[in-house]
Amino acid sequence: MSGRISNRSVVVGVRDAAAGGSSDDKDNPNEFDALYADSQNSSAPNTSPILLANFGMRCQRLRDFFSLKHCVRWMVFVLTWLQLGSVMNCVDVFSFSMVYMEKNSSIAAEAGLDDIYIYSLEEKSSLISAMAIGSLIGMYPQNNLMQKYGPRYVLTVASFLCATITAFMPWALDTHYHVALVFRIIQGILYSADFGVVGYVVSKWAPISETGISLAALSGFTAARAVIQLPLAGWTTSNIGWRPIYYILSVILVISTVIWFLLYRDDPEEHFLVTRVEVQTITGGRITDHKKDKKTPYREVLSEKSVWAVWFAGFADIFASFVFLVYGAQYYEYLGMDIQANAWLNSMKGYLFIGVRVIAGLASDRIHFLPEKSKLRLFNTISLQVPAFFLVLVVLMPREHPYLHVVCITFYQASFGFNCGGFYKGAALISRQFSYFVIGYIQLFKSLATLLEPVLFSLFVLPGSEGAELSWTSYFLIHAMTLTVANTVYVIFARSEPADFVLNADLELSKPQLPCETSIN
Repeated sequence: MSGRISNRSVVVGVRDAAAGGSSDDKDNPNEFDALYADSQNSSAPNTSPILLANFGMRCQRLRDFFSLKHCVRWMVFVLTWLQLGSVMNCVDVFSFSMVYMEKNSSIAAEAGLDDIYIYSLEEKSSLISAMAIGSLIGMYPQNNLMQKYGPRYVLTVASFLCATITAFMPWALDTHYHVALVFRIIQGILYSADFGVVGYVVSKWAPISETGISLAALSGFTAARAVIQLPLAGWTTSNIGWRPIYYILSVILVISTVIWFLLYRDDPEEHFLVTRVEVQTITGGRITDHKKDKKTPYREVLSEKSVWAVWFAGFADIFASFVFLVYGAQYYEYLGMDIQANAWLNSMKGYLFIGVRVIAGLASDRIHFLPEKSKLRLFNTISLQVPAFFLVLVVLMPREHPYLHVVCITFYQASFGFNCGGFYKGAALISRQFSYFVIGYIQLFKSLATLLEPVLFSLFVLPGSEGAELSWTSYFLIHAMTLTVANTVYVIFARSEPADFVLNADLELSKPQLPCETSIN
């Protein structure tokens, strides 16, 4: 007996080796004790505990790999960025494909088909607005469901439904305008919770000291259009038509949804890869009480001026960015550029936007020689006032030099990357645990901007007419003025400390409860 090593010794030895000296793991040996108990009931006691212990060691190594430097939250941010971007790609690809749907008429004529619907310019614009109408319809119920059940289940269900709708979108577009209209409204409903997810994930997973870079990672999910959608759309539209891009993006969304559901949790403390050290880093060492329900103080939020300043800045940001996100293809066509040049130029702008956003997020968190409110005002001015300047330059550039336009538009789009250190960060700082509501309702103003944009475009821009240059000039100047006014309002009302509704809610939660109240809860 003295020459034999007991099964428990093997399991305990492997446990200690897997723990690698980590106090977190040594304090929680239950899984290895259970492993040993299972081994006693095994029919092959000499080998099965070793195999099981090796499996446990591999699992522990996987945990150690992801928990290295306690950075699981960054994996969560990247996966959430990809997930939200994949949803947006499915909804937004119509704004690219609609420019090239005129080929339907020639395809139908060559094939002798009468069942392919041909869209007018007004119908295409209304289909863009239909997504915004759906977003307005779905925003409130989606955010309520997310507050009740968490984004993990709500966004997963919405994403699978969105992938299905996107896969059938070419059929709907070919069938009839009214069918496509219903599909676009449904897409808008399913997309409506994206900004609410950003606010929720930041409030749960981001330390206050990393708010800027966290928002840079999450709120920049619109850049997935440049990374994924535009290169694919440019290639498929030029080579095999506009329909396959819908099928490709729906498959990408299904894959990203499965990965996100498996590796995301609504609370860091529930994540199987998060260590105790990282939980303390995220929460700042404070104790979180999950039993206390923090109801959103709607009246107090809506009466806070700094919240309205954030929302107005968010509206102007989205309203102005839509100039080239939605109608960039038409403007490049006006400049005389082809399809693939259009797609790749937009794609390169997106890559630059991502780089600027990461730099801005890091700078916002790591610059300490300026007060937080001054940083908010500075970054917001760069993200709103500087694009207004470049938009005026685009107006002054001669049409005969299209690549000068491209340079100005590139800097115009990249400047918006600083918004993560401006009004987005300001929203998170003033609303704290209610940032899912304040940031989430930027979606409302995005929907309003989406409704307004096609109206403005149809009123001011007359593609192919003799007055096209004057039309684009008026269209651009309206957006430049909106950016200037919004930035001025935000600079006046910006604040960096928690708003009164946050302080009042914290006081309410910290009140001592009577025994009867505790038992009821």
